[in-house]
Amino acid sequence: MKLKLSIIGCGRLGKVLATLFVKTGFVCIQDIINLNNSSSEKAVAFIGQGRACQTFRQLESADFYLISTPDDQVEFIAKQIAKQGKLKRGDVVFHCSGLLSSSSLNSVARFGCYTASLHPLFSFSEPLMDVKNFRGTYCAFEGDKKALDILSPLLKAIDAQLFLIEKKDKPLYHAASVLASNYLITLSAMASECYSKASLSEELSEDITLALMTQALTKVRALGPRKALTGPMERADRDTLKKHLIALEAFPELTDIYKSLGKATLTLTGHNNALKKTLTQLLLSGDLSGCCSC
Repeated sequence: MKLKLSIIGCGRLGKVLATLFVKTGFVCIQDIINLNNSSSEKAVAFIGQGRACQTFRQLESADFYLISTPDDQVEFIAKQIAKQGKLKRGDVVFHCSGLLSSSSLNSVARFGCYTASLHPLFSFSEPLMDVKNFRGTYCAFEGDKKALDILSPLLKAIDAQLFLIEKKDKPLYHAASVLASNYLITLSAMASECYSKASLSEELSEDITLALMTQALTKVRALGPRKALTGPMERADRDTLKKHLIALEAFPELTDIYKSLGKATLTLTGHNNALKKTLTQLLLSGDLSGCCSC
């Protein structure tokens, strides 16, 4: 018998997971609640299953519930589900927040439900494309073992790579994910902007940025960050660093990012403490006085 899944907050992530779960043949979609009924109906149409509900009162009893709303709504949504009196002992309620733990679902746990947080490390942007590209995605799990026992076969069936994480580590884990994904995009935009300010066309700026970042990530995968590192900071090329800072003076935001990343990059180098101190002072002041040429 197929497991019945209801989804609250069925946006891009919810649509993708629901579609993938349905494809396994183990799950059928029961109810969907979004901010408005039009959005719920579009989610039902995309998945090809389910019923668009306008209120929590319309929710029928399900086997498991996915909350894929923004983080600040997760606890509230769990309380709304609990109020309906439809929960059964052994039901699974899980959310997809990278930051929050399963503790945010305590309001349903008291009914004997198994709770969990399941965070796919995937950038959801275009559901049709994401359904095709999800295979191999890492998913962080934290929560009740019984919830893990129920969700694991589904995740295996959609080729997700599951790993466990502790409640206390969720915020730091999520910060790492932001650095690896969101801020990489920010850095690509800043690099393209810098190229454009150097009179390169927008198209060429973006192409060069993508090519260099792809090459760098390939080397990181093969060699690790320390061995993959190149450039003026790794060479302790103070003259080049100073000229960069002078060129960036007209662009304070780019200068701040350049300096911050420079100081962080120092930890990857094999420079002695004295040289690291000198380079740090250069980044802070842009002054080469008293520094010998490399």
